[in-house]
Amino acid sequence: MVTIRKAKGEDGDVGPSDYILYKSGGGSLKIYLFGAHITSYKVNGVEKTWMSTLSCLDGAKPMRGGVPIAFPQFADEGPLALHGFARESIWKVEGGAGEEGVVFVLEDDEKTRKLWQHSFRLEYRVKLNEEGDELDLSLKVVNKGSSPFTFGGCLHTYFAMDAMDTKISGLGGCEFIDKCDSRSVKKQDDEKITIPEEAHRSAKDAGKQEEMGFVDRVYLNTGSPKEFEISVASSGAPIFKVLHNGFPDTTLYNPYTGDKQGPGFPDFDDEGYKKIICLEPTIGEANRVVLEGGGEWEGGQRVKVM
Repeated sequence: MVTIRKAKGEDGDVGPSDYILYKSGGGSLKIYLFGAHITSYKVNGVEKTWMSTLSCLDGAKPMRGGVPIAFPQFADEGPLALHGFARESIWKVEGGAGEEGVVFVLEDDEKTRKLWQHSFRLEYRVKLNEEGDELDLSLKVVNKGSSPFTFGGCLHTYFAMDAMDTKISGLGGCEFIDKCDSRSVKKQDDEKITIPEEAHRSAKDAGKQEEMGFVDRVYLNTGSPKEFEISVASSGAPIFKVLHNGFPDTTLYNPYTGDKQGPGFPDFDDEGYKKIICLEPTIGEANRVVLEGGGEWEGGQRVKVM
């Protein structure tokens, strides 16, 4: 079931745009047309994505948390604003929640061409399975022009959990760029990793005290399809199984105590690092896609709640 709500509706919600409520089985999604941004994914009433309580909700800047879409630039790897303009644009809805889910579309216009002079179409498909415990996200990029263009991006997914008692598996053996340590290229030796251990390791490598560490890494050429598991470190119980398709790289992020702290980051809760892990299908600088005129590219992720 899909319904469209106004930003200031009868339920008292306030936001930057109208939004979609999508329900299937025990699962529910809230998706703003501003950025086609998922701000809530619940299964049986339990929130599975994290939103900062300090997030901007008036459209003046991107929202913090959920699943923002970065396009046509990943992070600060280019001349555009951080993560590009897709997460700050108003998308349109082209499909209801049939077997193919809900489809959001963004196409170039006068505003985007002032920032990025290319003709494009983005199709973002969001689908819940019948039980609602599996979320499929698919992003298609179409080059509507005759000349090639190059792009990067990610699905910047903020998973909600006790990040201090979580293990992530699937990154063992991969090389990564460590943004906490001057973008040094390293290799992930451990198959299962935790945020505190990796934050401390990066801080030590960078010559910092442990409390100044954080995890901000782009794992390179992780493969497609690529499977990951997020589990409770103390018990081993699985929380999520995640499958990435099409995206060449994977970003792992948690600010721990060395990033996104204090008044310099007014939209991120100081204690938020304890509650989130970002595991993001990514097109980083080293693997930007060159899309020929008339060409298409597609990538996505599947999240299974355990």
